[in-house]
Amino acid sequence: MNILDRYIARSVLAAIGVVILVIGALLTLMLFISEVDNLGDGNYTFAKILIWMALMLPARLYLVLPVVALLGSLLALGALAAGSELVVIRSAGVSMKRLAISVSLAGIAMALITSLLGEYVAPGGVRHATDLRDKARHGEARRSVDDGLWLRQSGWFLRVDSTLPGGRIDGLYAYRVNDDGQVVESVAGETARTDGEKLIVDQPEITHLSPTESRVEQPKRLALPIRIAPDVLDIAVTKPDELSSAGLWQYINYLKANDIDADDYQLALWRNIVTPFTVWALVVFALPFAFGSLRSASAGQRLFVGGLIGLLFFLINEIVASTGPVYGIPPWIAASLPTVLLALGTGYWMRRLN
Repeated sequence: MNILDRYIARSVLAAIGVVILVIGALLTLMLFISEVDNLGDGNYTFAKILIWMALMLPARLYLVLPVVALLGSLLALGALAAGSELVVIRSAGVSMKRLAISVSLAGIAMALITSLLGEYVAPGGVRHATDLRDKARHGEARRSVDDGLWLRQSGWFLRVDSTLPGGRIDGLYAYRVNDDGQVVESVAGETARTDGEKLIVDQPEITHLSPTESRVEQPKRLALPIRIAPDVLDIAVTKPDELSSAGLWQYINYLKANDIDADDYQLALWRNIVTPFTVWALVVFALPFAFGSLRSASAGQRLFVGGLIGLLFFLINEIVASTGPVYGIPPWIAASLPTVLLALGTGYWMRRLN
């Protein structure tokens, strides 16, 4: 890396850092507004809300990091162009391809930061923030899903109201069906737990069904032949976009083993993989603008244009990802198509400027 590479990369990263601080402050304010109504519930104090905000912030930043990278790059490269520094560099014989390499160094650094946030910091932060809030408000960490969580395994259909640490379940309904799809047995229990080999229901109410009669039993305990690892159960009640790639891969394997559609989780996995490349592509995408209409624009104009472009790309990315499963588009294509088109368009634009 020569002096030119370090100078351009440092300028871009510094501008992205400033934008991260500004956007981070806005996101922190939004988090506080969304959570302040819960202040005083149980032991949920102001200090714990601040900790909750700090733990949730990386996940919120991860969602907007591609747009933040674009805004920072436009600011930095626009300022270099406005000061005629890029013009002097080009006049010295440096090609657009060589400039793109210099900018790419900042893009690679941002891609690594994005991967770190998406795979480790953000998922762990959301998990600990949720546990902190639930313990403070309810005395115990409890994760629930709107309308319950449905799982299927070995002829059994399960509905879980909420999960507790250690593979425990609060509110379980299980239904066993025969080969004709008819319900032949139902089990209801207020509490249950899984050890990875079987599902143990405490004080269940068992209903045996047949074409002619029904019979009810109420034993003290029932072990169902359902194998669900406690960590899989925790993953199942977490939103796909809040899981790391490792967690998504584990749950996808569970769904496939039980012939359950895993497209939503496969899409989330591919988006986790593609997002660092998207950040890199958006950083490089800002370079042609520095030699175009934004060369003499003010910082405010560059932010406005960058915000519009970032919003447009975000909308296209979300639309393609949402409609992909509807039209049978493979998840890896739905997740990567906007980024691939962006990279191809950037390359074509830079070739015309060369």
